[in-house]
Amino acid sequence: MKKSISTVYSFIQMKTGTMAENKRDKMILVRNLPIAVKIFVQHHFPNRRITFAETKNTSKGMIYVVTLNDGIKAEFNENGGWEKVDCKMGAVPASLIPAKIEAFMHEFHPCTPIVKIEKAEKGYEVTLSNYFTQKFDNLEHMA
Repeated sequence: MKKSISTVYSFIQMKTGTMAENKRDKMILVRNLPIAVKIFVQHHFPNRRITFAETKNTSKGMIYVVTLNDGIKAEFNENGGWEKVDCKMGAVPASLIPAKIEAFMHEFHPCTPIVKIEKAEKGYEVTLSNYFTQKFDNLEHMA
């Protein structure tokens, strides 16, 4: 009975793609990360270290995902350029926030830190500590 249940479970996973996706995801050693990723972490998060690194294949291509010792996660494209930084409930370093976004947030959400920033196709998307999300279209218009 156990064998048939696990067979059915495996079949369902294959059909939904979860098993196949996990095979494409691969844990890697920190020393194998692009130098741009390591420099980014040293520059923007100087008192933290990378505790976990993996590669993932997505519809946009391969990405690197790193987790820092305090739970912060960052995603990088295959060239090592950052795509997303999620600081959970801590503030995203000001050095990562474009000046126009910083000015807008300071004016309209002065006491609410940005906890997540993501590069979008035509701009940025930020999430505040109160879970409010704001999209910026090429830093000129809010979506």
